[in-house]
Amino acid sequence: MNDAVLRHPIPLPPPVVPSAAPEDGLLNISALENPIPVEVQVWEAAEPGYYFQLVLDGAPLGNIRVITEDDRVGDMITVHLSEVLFNHDGFYEMGYMTTSPNTEVSDYSPPITLRVDRTKPGATLLAPLIFPTATLGDQLIGLLPSYAGMAPGDVIQTLLNGVAGPSHKVEADELTLRPVEIAFSREHLQAHAAETVSVEYFVTDRADNVSITSLPTLVSIKL
Repeated sequence: MNDAVLRHPIPLPPPVVPSAAPEDGLLNISALENPIPVEVQVWEAAEPGYYFQLVLDGAPLGNIRVITEDDRVGDMITVHLSEVLFNHDGFYEMGYMTTSPNTEVSDYSPPITLRVDRTKPGATLLAPLIFPTATLGDQLIGLLPSYAGMAPGDVIQTLLNGVAGPSHKVEADELTLRPVEIAFSREHLQAHAAETVSVEYFVTDRADNVSITSLPTLVSIKL
């Protein structure tokens, strides 16, 4: 039995991208304006002269980083991946490969998933809020119709005559089980000292994409 059969891959920790959401690898759009920092932990078998390189969707990319005398096992080394590599929305797999200068044998880390989303929620139209009842008690409930790209974690910010009103974060069950409800207190509405309040909203998603402003709903307030 030869050495190639007996050899086992070196266990390598996956890379870490601090700017990516831990639950799904989503990158904030602001993080895509500059090279993206990637942290690689010095692995147990690393010795001075060993080196590693990032791998994106199976292709080695970026500069090679050589392990030095100052690097210790467990240290986190920060390298950068060019932002121009993430020009398209979607999912990317990123890891790194390590290489021994003595054998030129390479090992690959487990990949992590990164997600890019530059699409504004709502596309070109956000429908106006719906108020099923025109009677103002202690509060008035506005129902928000579904919009293109609606997803958990979206933040809906209302505007009352152009001034920030109540906000709401979309929950998973609001996509299928129940409509989004936004409560407007009497104080919120009457604070504008007007007989009619224009109610609008815009949406900011988890990647910080900001929608257009919705069509307005005019609410008549009887003081």
